[in-house]
Amino acid sequence: MALTKIQTFIKKWSTSPQVKKVVSDIQTISEDLQKRAQHLTKEDAIKKYKEIMKKVSQTEANLEKEVNKVMVKVKKSASQVEKNLNQYKKKAVAQKANIEKVFGAKAKTATSAVKKASAKNATVKKAVKKTAKKVVRKAAAKK
Repeated sequence: MALTKIQTFIKKWSTSPQVKKVVSDIQTISEDLQKRAQHLTKEDAIKKYKEIMKKVSQTEANLEKEVNKVMVKVKKSASQVEKNLNQYKKKAVAQKANIEKVFGAKAKTATSAVKKASAKNATVKKAVKKTAKKVVRKAAAKK
């Protein structure tokens, strides 16, 4: 994943006008040097070299500034993404707690309703048994 991001980053920089300008400047200077190499004196070569180095260092400084700007933007967006993720996590945890409360309350009421119903059934069963015993006793007494 990081490799693809680096590759896309390199592709974007290769399309940057600053980078294209540096490459074209170096190519034109190289061509000029090749043409004049036969006719150059030592002093001319030193002058040309100093000019080239000055242009290269200026362009390098500009390029470095651009890279720093991009890095600042990337860091800011990364921190914003991290903040957003933390907010979403907090919301998800709160939502989970709410859902657990709702389902927990429903489960408690359902179990208490079952317990109440079973207690009522047990009471009814006891009453039925008692009345059945009384009926049996009365019938036995009548005999």
